[in-house]
Amino acid sequence: MEREVPSQSRRDTLKGLGALAGIASLGFGSAQTVSIRPRPSGFVNVRDFGARGDGKADDSSAFEQAIEAARSAGVAVFVPRGTYRVMRPLTIENISLTGPSPGVWCADTDVLPILLPQQRNAPCLVLKAGGGVQALAIRYDWNGEPESGPPAIVVAGIGAYISHVKIMYPWDGIMADGVSNIGRLNVENVFIVAPRNIGVRVTGTWDVPTVRNVEVWNLGPVPRPAEKGIGFDLGKNDLIRLSDCFVFAMGTGYLLRDQIPDATIEGGTWGVMTGCSSDFCHIGIDVRGEHTISVTGGCYWSHFHGIRIDGEKARVRVTGAELKSNGAPCVEVHRAEQAVIDGCSLVRAMETFAVPAVHLRGGFTTLSGCHIHSTDEGVRIESGIQSALLAGNTVRAVRPIVNLAPAGSAVELWGNLQLRAG
Repeated sequence: MEREVPSQSRRDTLKGLGALAGIASLGFGSAQTVSIRPRPSGFVNVRDFGARGDGKADDSSAFEQAIEAARSAGVAVFVPRGTYRVMRPLTIENISLTGPSPGVWCADTDVLPILLPQQRNAPCLVLKAGGGVQALAIRYDWNGEPESGPPAIVVAGIGAYISHVKIMYPWDGIMADGVSNIGRLNVENVFIVAPRNIGVRVTGTWDVPTVRNVEVWNLGPVPRPAEKGIGFDLGKNDLIRLSDCFVFAMGTGYLLRDQIPDATIEGGTWGVMTGCSSDFCHIGIDVRGEHTISVTGGCYWSHFHGIRIDGEKARVRVTGAELKSNGAPCVEVHRAEQAVIDGCSLVRAMETFAVPAVHLRGGFTTLSGCHIHSTDEGVRIESGIQSALLAGNTVRAVRPIVNLAPAGSAVELWGNLQLRAG
């Protein structure tokens, strides 16, 4: 049997690596052994290990060898443009897998190197402690619409970094494994196209994770019902910072919940959402449980609720946002230790539905300095409210404020301008 001879570029690369002090050894073929060492550019190239990138060959082994070589040498793995079929999960730890300069990334054209995972029961990438992926695309080509599937990227260690990445048509996009501490996770400049289930799940962060400029976009080339799916699924997080994120046409834009199925880590999110938005979702923000979250700015345009709060110890503050809903209230509070809505535009203008713009069912709520517009009731206060303070709001509605709380309840209405519409 003839033995494969390495290409000239591969021989040149291995020769250059071998010019430095020996760090690790890898076998190629049955007898050939080469020394893997860092070269001046600070990376190893998957093409030098036999990856073809033609969308047909199985490039799994080449990636695995390049990753092991990079880990041993303490350098990064470089992936040139091409389409690489991978048959097994690739584990990245203390190194990064990177395509060309992040400046070339683009959401709507395929200019990044593409990983084409073939496994349907395991992730494409697993990021352990210090693992990173940059300037790459992951694309799923399904034979028919799937009923389940793996995440494209699983995060299973602290300090993982995901940047300038495009994920196309996954079942799940980026997912915490639900059992590991993934503190100081950093995800930025990511475009997730038509996820079937969840765009991004973050839980188990004991130290300040960052999620910035991440877009979860449904109704793309692969149509699916808008009532399904979650854009951002947040569990136990320690001062998470979400900024400039966007969700389009998912069932829920941002879901905060104490218990996540298949995750052993439980608990609430503490953090901030700044300049985030959602559009064409059934629910913009859904807070379930003991979460402390500050929402600043952004637009949440929804088929139903703009924000729904249901947690006895939930502490939610929304400032300077626009919440616009159709068939349900812009703001609905079932339970809350503290719900503060300040300086917001709350619009429920679709005449087809007879629901208030703000519905206070229970909990402790302060609503101040807001502009409220509804084709039915503006604010409806139910008898089960613990306390409600409405101060300095402009309420334009057929019935501006409907107070059903019994006499003597802790309800204060002060300085509200009530304009009757219709």
